[in-house]
Amino acid sequence: MPTICEIFREFLHLGTTAFGGLAMIEPIRSRVVLQKKWLSQGEFLDGLALCQMLPGATVVQLATYVGQRLQGVRGAVAAAGAFILPAFVLMLALSFLYFQYGNLPWVQAISKGLGAAVIALLVQTFWQLSKAIRRHWLDPAIAFLALLALGANVNYLLVFLAAALVRLFVGLKLDPLDKNPGEIAPGPRTLPGSILTQAFISLVCLATLVTMFFHLDRVLGQMSLIFLKIGSISFGGGYVMIPILQWEVVDRLQWLTLRQFLDGILLSYITPGPLLILAAFVGFWLKGLPGALVSTISVFLPPTLMIILLIPFYQRIKEAKWMRQVIQGILAALVGFLVLVLFQMGRAAIFDMKTLGIMLASATALIALKINLLWVIAAAAACSLLLF
Repeated sequence: MPTICEIFREFLHLGTTAFGGLAMIEPIRSRVVLQKKWLSQGEFLDGLALCQMLPGATVVQLATYVGQRLQGVRGAVAAAGAFILPAFVLMLALSFLYFQYGNLPWVQAISKGLGAAVIALLVQTFWQLSKAIRRHWLDPAIAFLALLALGANVNYLLVFLAAALVRLFVGLKLDPLDKNPGEIAPGPRTLPGSILTQAFISLVCLATLVTMFFHLDRVLGQMSLIFLKIGSISFGGGYVMIPILQWEVVDRLQWLTLRQFLDGILLSYITPGPLLILAAFVGFWLKGLPGALVSTISVFLPPTLMIILLIPFYQRIKEAKWMRQVIQGILAALVGFLVLVLFQMGRAAIFDMKTLGIMLASATALIALKINLLWVIAAAAACSLLLF
């Protein structure tokens, strides 16, 4: 059995090379199953299936799962913290450089083309996420209704709740979703009251944490509340956080301009680790290092806690048909949300034929040609310098 230090060291190395988001699943499997033999193939796949059912960054949750299986809660914290740390440090450095030197002419020139590339990345995200709602007509219908509601400024939490309820009550009859997402060996049957007790304790701890941040500084408290909420509902990973976060920090609170938000998305794409590290960019702009720490901890804490709490209860969760219906409804609403954000961001980033050309070329490279993201970003930056 590995020590806490060994777990931390291995996941620190994995986090440093974690470019590509979900593409990191295979390197993690190779490290912990084939090389280190810490888990069996079946145990690893069990954890992957669980992570895919929950909100948050899948690769961070997978690191949490591995650490939890190896050394309990301490191992989970060590693995998740080590995996996130490289992306957090790099995002801090990039955020400092961006806010310090972002007004330089050559930086602004690059920013125009890279903003168009971000729109292409969002188009790719929409294309990938929409695959999850193409199987049954009910899901595109929910996505369209969610788009109309969000366009009418209905609160997104109400939209998500309504989508989940519609998918639950209508979907159980029209689209039962009988197939299970994965297999798991039978585990210990924990008493039903246990998970409720642990969930209640976790909620009390989270509420105490938010209250403490509010006591220290009102903005820190607001940030912690927003990012805890986002970390709790972002089914589909960091990609679906983009429209939610835009609504919170750009549209509602106006903490960032849309231009700054687009640049923050780009920085999060070129850092290793999960896209949710965008939270550190927002926090740094508002409150420097304390803000970056609060926002990062807040956005990763809920999904990490979910993994720690739910591992003993996974068999029952997997068997609950209603849970899969709820998740499918939320995913459909998120696709509708992404369409709205694409329209809003597109108006800000695509303002002439040059930016339109960069966006179309980037989207073609990412979706049709499947060129590596870093090459696309490098090409977009070079074109920006030449054109602008």
